[in-house]
Amino acid sequence: MDYQPLHEPGPDLPEAREAYAAALDNLEAALPHKPSEPVVVDPSVVSWPEAVLQALGIFPRALRRGPRTVAGSTGQALRGALERLKTRLVCLGQPRPLIVSSPQAARRDAIRGLLLETLWARDHVQEALERRNGAPYATKRAALEYVMENEARLQQLGLLALEAAGSDTSDLRDSQPVMPAADHWWWFLTYPRAKRARRLSTLWFVLAIIPALASVVLITLLAQRLAINGPDLLSGASVVAQVGLGIGSILAGRELLGDLILKGARVSWEGQVTFLLASVFLVVVVIFYFFAPPAAALVYNVFGQQAIGAGNAAEAELYLESAARLDPDPHAAALLEVGCLYQTLGAPDRAQNVFERVLEADSRLLLARYHLAELYSDRGEHDKALQLLEDGLNLLETGRTRMSIGEADFLPGIDTETRADQIEYLLRLARGRAYLESSAPEQAKGNLRDAEAFFNLIADEWALGLPSRNDTQLAPERMNLACGQDDSLEPFIINTEMNLHYHLARTYDALCDDDATVIAAREEWRLVRNGRPTSSRQEAWRDDAVTRLSSGMTCADAYGLAGAPTPTATPDSEPTPVG
Repeated sequence: MDYQPLHEPGPDLPEAREAYAAALDNLEAALPHKPSEPVVVDPSVVSWPEAVLQALGIFPRALRRGPRTVAGSTGQALRGALERLKTRLVCLGQPRPLIVSSPQAARRDAIRGLLLETLWARDHVQEALERRNGAPYATKRAALEYVMENEARLQQLGLLALEAAGSDTSDLRDSQPVMPAADHWWWFLTYPRAKRARRLSTLWFVLAIIPALASVVLITLLAQRLAINGPDLLSGASVVAQVGLGIGSILAGRELLGDLILKGARVSWEGQVTFLLASVFLVVVVIFYFFAPPAAALVYNVFGQQAIGAGNAAEAELYLESAARLDPDPHAAALLEVGCLYQTLGAPDRAQNVFERVLEADSRLLLARYHLAELYSDRGEHDKALQLLEDGLNLLETGRTRMSIGEADFLPGIDTETRADQIEYLLRLARGRAYLESSAPEQAKGNLRDAEAFFNLIADEWALGLPSRNDTQLAPERMNLACGQDDSLEPFIINTEMNLHYHLARTYDALCDDDATVIAAREEWRLVRNGRPTSSRQEAWRDDAVTRLSSGMTCADAYGLAGAPTPTATPDSEPTPVG
């Protein structure tokens, strides 16, 4: 009977262990950077407050180290790209075949060879351990302990070697004469921890890209908002921020992208800092997106007010319309001043266009409704004027109700009953005129009488010690159109007294149905004759009053005027009085 050996021949385990130890030492000696010693941490002896404080202390250090590391990595990548370009330029035009060699390339090849040798030695030890026979138990146990103790060391050396050689795991695989089996040295690449690291790298990359892209989109939208029909003062700055910060985010994610595509074996702290920076960037941009438009509106408003002071209506319109669209409350009221400026410059068409845009921005500005309704009446568009004024009076009634319960901010610039009375006077006056000129004298009479009651109340409350209104004109600076929310309305209202009496006189002339109406008409014409006109239109009204009263007749016989204008006609040669 032939003798059968009890043990199959196999690799010598002590020899394999010594070869593995030597390979590790040779690889470590060849690397430019040495692996750091592991730090022993016992979480059980650290309390929760101490752990939180330690985590908070890492944050500022990471912020300080992050930009420096990103800058260094970016510089290194740039130098590598320039070196590759230089190599291609040097090789250009050289005869073929061509071998490109340098001390740096030789050193990288040597490191890659040492890494492969270390992996082969590790695989040789693994095969010796897996043999059922071939080594005593004590020898196998000692070899296994050595392998486990140096597991982290092998991982660190492998990563450092890949980085120093400028290589990746695919290069190691391609350099093998035979494709390694799944249970051989390729374990280094299919190790579950490495797989987990690659998945986490992908997750970090996605988490970093999402806030970066969202920030770019928000900045683009902000640039569009800041450049609405106006000067590009701040949109240019936002575009610069978009380009600069967007490039910064991409550069900050360069290391993370390299780990994901080239190495795919670890989650670097640079990736975590990238995600942190991108998230902070997103938070800052979101805050900037909500606070920049009001800030830009303030800047545009300042420039617009300067243009109004200089009498440049077109430039003021450009600035203040941008301000009104960015932040309607309170800058829509500033745009209202541009419409008034166009009126004073004799451009009613442009004034009407501005007033309409003001109401698009903020329909609660009742002063804009008054001025626009007057322009509509000048054009004969009485239905549009009446609808505008009807809505305005409804808004005013709602504002008075809210004011009575303590909500004084419903209507811009109308926070007291006195201010509400002043606005209602103007709306009633414009409404009475619109009814009169649309052949509805009864409705005109009711609104104009209400306006007269408000006028008398306002005139009595305006106790500034001025002489009689019939004897002295107001100072020129008090005769501007009332436009701003903080403008004093009393001077403008006082200068509309002739308007009120003229429309009442024409209303009584249109009715002229009894002696009381005839007497009231003559009295109103006397008030028009004795008034102080502040515009060419009011001067024409006064001349008309003089002519009518000098005839000694009444409205019943049209004051004896041949071809006298009908009661519903009003001279249209001038815009609404500037007051």
